Amino acid sequence: MTSTDYAHPYRPVPVKVLNRIGSESQRFGLSGRLDVDALRAAARRKTGLDDFGDDGHLRALEVLVESINDEARLTLTGRLIQRSRLTGALVQRLRIADMLQRHPEIADIDLGTVIVISGLQRTGTTLLHRLLNSHPGLRAMSGAEALMPVPSDLHSERAERARKRQAVLAQKSISYLAPEFMAIHPISHDEPEEDVLLLDLSFMSQSAEATMNVPSYARWLETQDHIAAYEYLRRVLQVLSWQRPGLTWVLKTPHHLEYLDVLLRVLQGATVVQTHRDPRIALASFASMVAHGRGMFSDRVDPVEIGRHWCAKTHRMVERAMQTRSATPAGRFVDVSYYDLVDDPVAEVRRICELAGVAFDAETERQAKRYLSANPQNRFGKHRYQLADFGLSERDVDETFAAYREAYAIPIEAAGVGSSDRSPPSTDETPFSDGSSQSQIGDGGIVNAVTAAIRDLRNPKTPDIDPVPDYVRIDGKTCLVTGANSGLGRAAAVELARRGGNMILACRPGHESVSDEIKRESGSQTVDLVEVDLADLRSVHRCCDELARRDVRIDIALMNAGLMTPTSKQTPQGYDMMFGVHFLANRVMVDRWLADGVIRPAAAHGDTPRIVFVSSEAHRSSEEIDFDRLGAYTVYGMKDAMRYYGGSKLALCTFATELSRRLNPSDSTEVAVHALCPGGVATNIARGAPAVLKPILDPVLRRCFRSPEEAIDPVIYLCCAPEAGNSTGMYLHLMNRKQVSETAADPANGVKLWEASQALVDKSREPT
Repeated sequence: MTSTDYAHPYRPVPVKVLNRIGSESQRFGLSGRLDVDALRAAARRKTGLDDFGDDGHLRALEVLVESINDEARLTLTGRLIQRSRLTGALVQRLRIADMLQRHPEIADIDLGTVIVISGLQRTGTTLLHRLLNSHPGLRAMSGAEALMPVPSDLHSERAERARKRQAVLAQKSISYLAPEFMAIHPISHDEPEEDVLLLDLSFMSQSAEATMNVPSYARWLETQDHIAAYEYLRRVLQVLSWQRPGLTWVLKTPHHLEYLDVLLRVLQGATVVQTHRDPRIALASFASMVAHGRGMFSDRVDPVEIGRHWCAKTHRMVERAMQTRSATPAGRFVDVSYYDLVDDPVAEVRRICELAGVAFDAETERQAKRYLSANPQNRFGKHRYQLADFGLSERDVDETFAAYREAYAIPIEAAGVGSSDRSPPSTDETPFSDGSSQSQIGDGGIVNAVTAAIRDLRNPKTPDIDPVPDYVRIDGKTCLVTGANSGLGRAAAVELARRGGNMILACRPGHESVSDEIKRESGSQTVDLVEVDLADLRSVHRCCDELARRDVRIDIALMNAGLMTPTSKQTPQGYDMMFGVHFLANRVMVDRWLADGVIRPAAAHGDTPRIVFVSSEAHRSSEEIDFDRLGAYTVYGMKDAMRYYGGSKLALCTFATELSRRLNPSDSTEVAVHALCPGGVATNIARGAPAVLKPILDPVLRRCFRSPEEAIDPVIYLCCAPEAGNSTGMYLHLMNRKQVSETAADPANGVKLWEASQALVDKSREPT
């Protein structure tokens, strides 16, 4: 866990000694001030070259050095590092000018398609950059190239060794000076790096103010024309392309957000990807990163100054970006919500590629998933931060960024501030390994689950399937809906009856009047009722016996019934209540229906029966299923209730996936098996909540969630759409196709669950 004692940076003992020597030397008149002429002379000595280029960089360097000397209050270690860094930049300018003179053809290189990722810091930009870099057809700049665009020896093998040595040295130096920094923003010589480091060669970038207190330089930078710096950036990209060609460049830095107008003038035709996240979280996280970074170079770290400076700076960035975007054709931009990225990173990368005109095939998807699985979460520790440490409040941030939040429908993120960044080691901000979030709906309790569901509705993806038109009918088909007495099940039953379905409402005892209500609302008279309490397997078997006695043939089975218990509850057979209702009852019921012929695989040219399970995105909260203690009752409280809810839905999704495989072994679909998450729905799923929470939860659900009638589109699609009857194994979240979690999709897990649960099914048949 990273420290929040920003005023007292970590110091290795040798560095403390060196810095003390530096302090003592200043007392004796040795200032240690940086000098521009001395820096330029050192670069000339190292290279034997003299042409730095004439693009205004000298004035920028002078302003920067003056600000460092007068305001940054660097330690001796900090001054030595900055002297080395600035000299290194001048060395690169000399080598680049020399290469361009000797190889004028470089200036004619077409950079081709360019994808530029920009957004506020800590909004998913690094993850996107590294995922896009995994694309075989895309080319990013490595950390080694960023530090040494032109090595002293251009022989390819020696050049790469030299680059690697310098990059590894930089990585080890940061790890030594500030070990916790790797938990905030892990770096590696062979990972893509920000092209802000190329703007450093013009001494016109945000890097200085992100690592030092240089307010006069920062103010000066905001008044300058940056066209020359961006033209130099383009030339350096041409130099890198000449050394290692690539068809499509992918660039990334939040710095571009402030100068999108200049970027688009210089890199004409570029596609800009702008990421968005709750500014409360992004700003707090980045301020912490700046504080840790400054602590490497100075003993004087002022968190309140950092908060004030970067709140104003990031506000300027988004305001300027919105101004540029309002005057630019919309087709140049792709917006990516951090929360969509958390939800399905591969889908977001695919969408970016499609909009940028870059192919995205099966191999590309495999490479992206391989990158995710190879970079597990929190390898270097967890990043902890909170706004208050930087003299900021949520109200301050909300007022400052109100227009930005409204323009891009950015939700308030409940988790993160005051705890830890949810970050894998190879990214700056984002949490997952298998295409789903490691910090999922079920991880943070009921409040986080409600917040996540609201976020999905307030910041929706563009649907990739359309609602089923009213003219699509299911006349004469027998439809059974569990949990049809209320909520989503009741709304679905009304709609299926309206479309001509012969309805069987499978409801808990005590809801006899619901069939008359649905007849009246749907205008259909073919509505029947059968009692079943899914929490009691004896009731499940009695229901199956009744259906077999009536010689029912189900065409569409909507397995909708569900509940959320705020604390542990036990079924009459001794299983966890949510496991029993969500998985085991469905498992027993489907097993009986197939054995009794209530559901029969499609005959040649016959209609395909469908089984549709209402599940939840919470199934991604659970990483595994305990097959040895399947369904075993464990006492838990409200804190863990959502985790057990997610586990029961994981079992359901795993079962649905395995059932689809077993019922459809060939290319043809004999029984269509699908699952879905309808998103936040104002139902009575929390009917078992404690009395103290009901006055809070009920109004929130009604106000923030959709009504059941508004939420049934994915249900009706899977039950009625012709294409859903000709395929199997679909999973919908709202009206978007997705993949279930890797755990649920893994055939090995499907087999294990099937075999382990078969013993429970067999046991349920034993007389009691």
